[in-house]
Amino acid sequence: MGAYDEIAQDLQQLRFAAGDVSYAEIVRRIAAHRERNGVDAGNARPARTTVYDAFRTGRTRVNPHLVGEIARVLEASEIESAQWEERCLLARRNLPAAPAVTPEPDVLPEPAQSDPRPAVVETAAPANGRKFMLVLACIGLNVLGFTLVARLGLPLYFDMVGTAIAAIALGPWAGVAVGLSTNAIGLGITDSSSIAFALVNVVGALVWGYGARSLRLCRTFPGYLLLNVLVALSCSVVATALLLLLFNGGTGHASEHTTRNLAQMGNPLSVAVLGSNVVHSLADKLLTGFIVLGALGAVRRWIEVPFYDNLSADVMLHVKAIGNPVRGAGHGSRPLPANLAVNGPVPGTRRGFSKQAPDSP
Repeated sequence: MGAYDEIAQDLQQLRFAAGDVSYAEIVRRIAAHRERNGVDAGNARPARTTVYDAFRTGRTRVNPHLVGEIARVLEASEIESAQWEERCLLARRNLPAAPAVTPEPDVLPEPAQSDPRPAVVETAAPANGRKFMLVLACIGLNVLGFTLVARLGLPLYFDMVGTAIAAIALGPWAGVAVGLSTNAIGLGITDSSSIAFALVNVVGALVWGYGARSLRLCRTFPGYLLLNVLVALSCSVVATALLLLLFNGGTGHASEHTTRNLAQMGNPLSVAVLGSNVVHSLADKLLTGFIVLGALGAVRRWIEVPFYDNLSADVMLHVKAIGNPVRGAGHGSRPLPANLAVNGPVPGTRRGFSKQAPDSP
């Protein structure tokens, strides 16, 4: 693999890490940055194909300054942007010269083939058909969870699995579309209260989507858990307000047993409703988060999911640390003694150990 190919692939990873920023958005950001630095608006905007070419492998030259600008608008620091430029310059200096080719006698050299450039719309983003199919599947997951809770009387909500998948994989507003569709369909499953709680689904979609893409909380497993906790708390606040303002504290959901218990303990209705919602929403959103984590592994086979590689790798590190607590315990941990000889309990000895294995001081 050539140096330019490595640069293009690393630049693509930077784009995904910044939130799968579209090429058109990169062009807009570069133009805005140039205008802030005194370039007139007519000359500030680079061609989108020029920007796209910087991400394409098979190149024999690149514009180092443009690569530095791309890195800068993808949230790299000034020092990192300069390092991207320097990397391109080094690749140019180290590029081996192409060997001369002498044509055979009486044989005309073949004309140079034009460099085929794949259409940006085919590689810059998932096909619209795949996006649409994923949205429909997410709506189906939400409706399935909604129906199970309504039929079985579960003390969970379980109607936002698809909302989370769409918000993280496609963006917050795709999650909003899934959430609104779910609650509209929910009118035929429960009652008219479903449409009021569409606002809860909307808030969850926005927190999941912007938390993953703008706050980058999906890069690590602790960050991902924090994101789901933030969703739970946000949804609890909105749901509590709706319950108190529109439904006198309850709609008959199974989780309201907790509300009644808290109220019987002498808590005001508002505190009882909020406390019940926080408890059940935390359980619901954390369970949803683990389901979504597994689902994203399947989704990424046909749609690019930002942050998933970093997140899944960090999850595996935490799983290994749990499986090997001594290795994952950190520098301050004490390893267990290796040569502890225990021959069975002996009467009269402390803790029942043999005298051959005295306690360490």
